[in-house]
Amino acid sequence: MSVIDIGLAGHNDREILEYSEKNDLILISGDKDFGGLVEFGTLWGRGKVILLRYRLINVDQIVKSIAKVLDREEETFRTKKSVVIVLSEAGYRVHKPGGLPK
Repeated sequence: MSVIDIGLAGHNDREILEYSEKNDLILISGDKDFGGLVEFGTLWGRGKVILLRYRLINVDQIVKSIAKVLDREEETFRTKKSVVIVLSEAGYRVHKPGGLPK
């Protein structure tokens, strides 16, 4: 489902993140401005987010990488209220509020 599907196209980042939190969804985004807010800024510690940081767009590879992260980090997503995972060609890193990146 996308922000268009749920009627949030054009809404601000905070509203979209609040929707995903309220509905226990994992938000996947390639938006660098949004990524900065959830990784280091005013939205840090909110929601479950996968940030895509790919230099080259290969949709098949990105989808496979997302599926792998969802599988490997299933317990993290299930048990943590907030987590940010940054995913790129090099792999992924996990940020959990109150701790250092994994």
